[in-house]
Amino acid sequence: MALRGVNVPPVLVFTVHGEYLRSFPYDPNVINMVHGMRMFHNATSGQTSLWLTDVGNGTLGHTVKSFSPTGTVEHVLGTAGKAGPGLAPLQFDQVADIALNNDGDMFIVDGDGGVNNRLIKLHRGDFKLAWHKGMNGTASGQFHIPHSVELDGVGRVWVADRMNGRLQAFSEDTGDFIGEWTLCFKNGEPYSVGLSASHTHFIVTQLQANRILFIESPRQPGSIGNCTVLDSIQLAEDIQPHLVAVSQSEGAFYVGELGSKACQKFVPVS
Repeated sequence: MALRGVNVPPVLVFTVHGEYLRSFPYDPNVINMVHGMRMFHNATSGQTSLWLTDVGNGTLGHTVKSFSPTGTVEHVLGTAGKAGPGLAPLQFDQVADIALNNDGDMFIVDGDGGVNNRLIKLHRGDFKLAWHKGMNGTASGQFHIPHSVELDGVGRVWVADRMNGRLQAFSEDTGDFIGEWTLCFKNGEPYSVGLSASHTHFIVTQLQANRILFIESPRQPGSIGNCTVLDSIQLAEDIQPHLVAVSQSEGAFYVGELGSKACQKFVPVS
């Protein structure tokens, strides 16, 4: 769980039952302002890392970085402390979120404001640029604040294109545009997208509508068809659900809330 503010620990660690374990110490020269977070387990090395995006303006801001479970910095990607659109060397500006496939390839949406509106794929291991797609705009394959990214397990990358009010899907291999969904979001922009542990549906937060949507996930490669809302949870006014994280082992999902300044855990009912 991430916190924002001065003199507060940027990362808190809890058990799945909500019991506090530890935190990363506050150090603005290491983490300035966390946005997206993702755990990755390397099956080859057996090591687990916490990847996060830093949208702050500190000396290590505008970067994607990984930490050991105890808070030791392992990698810093991007040009630390320098926002920009560059690709060689790689720069980020308000980098929003990350997703990793089982091989360790990384997919990054950049950004949550700033000059960049793009989706980037980095190769596993050396983190070299594989491809990048997008620019600021409303056409298919363009973005206006790409806020969240997720993989569906059958070769597609999904982006919550927040201010355009849609989810867009791209090829994981090539970055080619596949399709988009807009009809499900007439009453609120999608802020975050997460794949359920069963891989049967997406969990999408709508901050302005204080709503969580459950949208059927297409299980075959290729065309995505039309979006189908399976169910929803209407939260109280001003809860403002922001980002969602899914436990692939437990099946539960967690929602960070800006309005209530809390994190809620939801457990599927069979």
